[in-house]
Amino acid sequence: MIISLTGTPGTGKTTVCGLIQSQYSEQYHVIDLNKLIIGEKLYTGKDEMRDCYTADLEKLEERVKQIIDKTPEGKDILMEGHLSHLLPADAIIVLRASPATLRERLIKKGYSSEKVKENVNAEALDVILVESVQKSSSVYEINTTDMIPRAIVEAIIFIIESLRDRKIPAGFLPGEINWIDQVEL
Repeated sequence: MIISLTGTPGTGKTTVCGLIQSQYSEQYHVIDLNKLIIGEKLYTGKDEMRDCYTADLEKLEERVKQIIDKTPEGKDILMEGHLSHLLPADAIIVLRASPATLRERLIKKGYSSEKVKENVNAEALDVILVESVQKSSSVYEINTTDMIPRAIVEAIIFIIESLRDRKIPAGFLPGEINWIDQVEL
């Protein structure tokens, strides 16, 4: 099964994928899309104002397919990154965090005030969730605001195992999280 693990920067994707990689490497193969994009120069340029690379999605998708083809049978694939929902996947899991929590996390990571505001508003407006729902009928969301990384990993595994058993993972359906009252003008 190919799972997209996406979300606004600062929601916990990299942290939980690190745990999954170290504790569940027999079951899951994690593809860190940000490392792949930068490491293999799968971008079209750098946006200096936003201090980020512009990914070449066509080349990225091609490279991810090559990695998936080489992954041992029986392992699930976790594509990790805030662009992963734009690539083909069997299901999309969107990590969410309250805008206030996200602000704290991004400031702690050293993001510029402009980038913090952009990402906090993207989260408040459900940008990645909306894109995910437009792309797939198998979308789930996890509110990571008050969760420790281990609990987030358990929720991700619960969703994947539920899907494998052809069950709908209750409590994680899209649309239950609403931050609209926290948009910054």
